Amino acid sequence: MSFRYFKHCLRFSSIQSIIVLALISISNLCGASAQTTPKGGIDWILVVDTSASMRGVGGTKNIFEPVKNSVTEFVNTARLGDTVTIYTFDQDVTVNANDVSITSNADRGKLKEIISSLQAQGMRTYTGKAVQKALQHSALLNKRADALGRTVSIVFLTDGVEDVRGIPNPISIPSNTQLLPDQQCKPYIFFVSLGLKEHEKQLNDFASNPALCGKGQVLRDPGGVELNKLAENIRPVLITPKLDVNLPTANLQPVSPGTTTEPLNINSISNVSGKVSLQLEDPKQSGIRLIPPDRTIDLVANQATVIPVRLEIPAEAKGGASSLRLVLISADQAIAPITIDLPVTIKSKLQIQPTRIDFGSTEVGKTTETQTLVVRTNISGTASLQLQGNSKDVFIAEPSAAISFQPGETKIPVQLQVTDSSFAGNRNFTLVLTPDNSIASPVSTEAHLLILMPLGRKIVIWLLLGLLVLLITLIVVCLIQRKTPLELVEDFRTRKRLEGALVVLEPLPQSSQDEEISLTHLQKGRVCLSDLIPAIAATNSDAELVTVWRAGKKNIDLHCLKGVIFVNTKKINTDELYNEDIIEIDNVKLQFNWIEHQRPSESSSGQTNF
Repeated sequence: MSFRYFKHCLRFSSIQSIIVLALISISNLCGASAQTTPKGGIDWILVVDTSASMRGVGGTKNIFEPVKNSVTEFVNTARLGDTVTIYTFDQDVTVNANDVSITSNADRGKLKEIISSLQAQGMRTYTGKAVQKALQHSALLNKRADALGRTVSIVFLTDGVEDVRGIPNPISIPSNTQLLPDQQCKPYIFFVSLGLKEHEKQLNDFASNPALCGKGQVLRDPGGVELNKLAENIRPVLITPKLDVNLPTANLQPVSPGTTTEPLNINSISNVSGKVSLQLEDPKQSGIRLIPPDRTIDLVANQATVIPVRLEIPAEAKGGASSLRLVLISADQAIAPITIDLPVTIKSKLQIQPTRIDFGSTEVGKTTETQTLVVRTNISGTASLQLQGNSKDVFIAEPSAAISFQPGETKIPVQLQVTDSSFAGNRNFTLVLTPDNSIASPVSTEAHLLILMPLGRKIVIWLLLGLLVLLITLIVVCLIQRKTPLELVEDFRTRKRLEGALVVLEPLPQSSQDEEISLTHLQKGRVCLSDLIPAIAATNSDAELVTVWRAGKKNIDLHCLKGVIFVNTKKINTDELYNEDIIEIDNVKLQFNWIEHQRPSESSSGQTNF
């Protein structure tokens, strides 16, 4: 109701009407006041750049007075219950006003005096430390008893890039991101860039950090031409109903088909109270189902709320990444719907059957019979089949190339090849199927094969082994006998041959050449004396010389065939002959000479009569 209309009523109405109109006016005024009163106060943290460039030093535009006017406007628009904190920064950071509560115009007056006294004379622009101080102060405000219904707004006003020359161990702007998790998505941060040149690019990255829950902004105002509207542009952002959400990626672990996920916690905060519900958007129609809370979620203004949701993964779900979206919808539509990207990775399911496969038996140099492996999976791609274990003389003949498979069941025919150089025996090894897709792990099955040796090759191998044994034996004998192989062969050839000589003593032969008969030259192992000496053939007696081996030693025995035979005047039937023994047959007397076979002493001569 306008003042002019009110005067008209006073002029033409009764006292009763005036009272009614007054009550209506008071009601309207109270209603208007209620509509403009925010839910909870705003804690303003104003951070002002007081480097010399703000007042035009170095050829820049002098914008410091408009900046102070803008800060003053923030104070003018601050409402009862708001607080104002003012920081200035150049080569260091200074707090000029600390949590000044707006309870009356007198409080605004004090703040205006502080703002009026600010000067821009600093030689550096230490933005990193200014950000740190503002965030630390915001964290303290969040711990206050009445912080639940309040809003924190940090406003930076600066004209250029950071300049920390000469400052030891400066705090960088990006290093302050470690302070953001403690803020619990509460503060709004506005970086107001006033310089004519390009502003600090690090501010863009900082303002877009996910930990700020979308509450960071960079406002570009070169030369500060729009500073007079800054306060009226920022305040509506703080009081417009808004919901901020964040889904930590650490919760998004790969899930198995046919399971239900653990709760995925959505961190949310709203600047107004309300109720929201959840919906799941599945563009690829993967069949994944959302299990939301069994009721609408109550949001309390400026209070962080965790919304747990779970996903039900169908057993036939295809492996790999699925791009889902969660939509939070306000029950009364006071808050605009908000969408959350929900990338879900379905674990690959790769199985191989049977767990043990027997390829039977096959000969060296041949291939086995074909066996079948069955692969069950929920992914598509290629894989390679390899042998591991005791398989150096066996390789895969089929499949000879990479194996292609699709979700479902794939049969793989497998055939093994045994090399020509293989040996007979059992082979136990492992068949390993390694997918090219990195999200799937290799699977394996045990395998058995009996390798047979062809008969011809067996014979050759045994012959070679026999020759090897003979060679070793020959070497050992040569070492023991201390003789060369040729000498041993010669010994073997003469093993059964007679050695030594017979000398005819009586009757003397007509020719001196017939007096000595070489037994060695006969190259015989047995001979009758009547065949060597005609005089014995004329008698009724005869004997034979025989080669005999005893205890590994060669001997020559004289064996009586008929008549009477004497050796060294002793009648014998069979006797071992020694060097210079005398043999008598009737009137024939012979001497046996074998220098290498001397008679031992009489007590151990070993002479035996039969």
